[in-house]
Amino acid sequence: MLWFLIFNVMIEFYTLGTSSAVPTGNRSLSANFLNFQGAKMLFDCGEGCQNSLMVNNLGMMGIDKIFISHWHADHFSGLLGLVQTMGMEGRKKPLFIYGPKGTEKFTKRLLELGYYHRTYNIFAENLEPGSVVEDDDYSVKVFETDHRVPSVGYAFVEDSKVKVSRAKMEEYGLEPCEEIGELKKGNSVEIDGKKFEPEDIVERVPGRKIVYTGDTEFSEKVVQASKKADLLVHDSTFSHELREDGRHGHSSAYEAARVAKKADVDKLVLTHFSRRFTNDTSELVKEASKEFPEVVAAEDGMKFEITAHRPSSD
Repeated sequence: MLWFLIFNVMIEFYTLGTSSAVPTGNRSLSANFLNFQGAKMLFDCGEGCQNSLMVNNLGMMGIDKIFISHWHADHFSGLLGLVQTMGMEGRKKPLFIYGPKGTEKFTKRLLELGYYHRTYNIFAENLEPGSVVEDDDYSVKVFETDHRVPSVGYAFVEDSKVKVSRAKMEEYGLEPCEEIGELKKGNSVEIDGKKFEPEDIVERVPGRKIVYTGDTEFSEKVVQASKKADLLVHDSTFSHELREDGRHGHSSAYEAARVAKKADVDKLVLTHFSRRFTNDTSELVKEASKEFPEVVAAEDGMKFEITAHRPSSD
């Protein structure tokens, strides 16, 4: 039974801050948290992020990587308080901050503000579209977005895995055994006098994928980066009516839904709302759902769980 539980470890994704430009009474500024098998990371860190982490008991000290989409204040204004709290709590392990052109410069300036004692190292790195940050069992891929300043989006991609098909095992009447492990390694085996090839029982299964756009207008580059994502968290600052009035640098709910449809994602999460929608996002959900049905408007502290992919035969 243990092997089944391991394969079904959830990826947890929280939308911690969902307002654009300025915070409101019920929405903090842009911030998102991802937990993958204990690897904790932030995607943007707007004002209110630290409090949202505490309210949701997410363990800020476990965060090792922060990915900034761009250096407008509503996407990084929570960073200084967060790194100072980590120091006050005695953090020792390093923190890595990634972002587009200017990240090294802006991080350095931020860390020079005020008087405080930091107990750990912070490393900042400029990333270009096409860059990949790799770690055990996953990577974070950087793609270009269409905003008014240097900006990027991020695709978290779990490594593909060789997995045993439960349906195929039942079809052959097999129970878990050492020989199954050999099949996963690519070796042929014999079980109860019958020869099995790896392709009889196991399959390489694509990993889960979560895409966060940061701020962007509709972009084919975002479509390509979002292909087959389990979860697409997309800028949806206003309605398409307002977009057609000449607003730039952001997407309407309709445009976010267009990306989701063209990219064939499983679920669309609208976020980064203008103040006029802070108490009622139903208009945006209605607008998006005409183009793409699997859509939800994010709230601060909303949690999304993405289950592990299984072989196609299961």
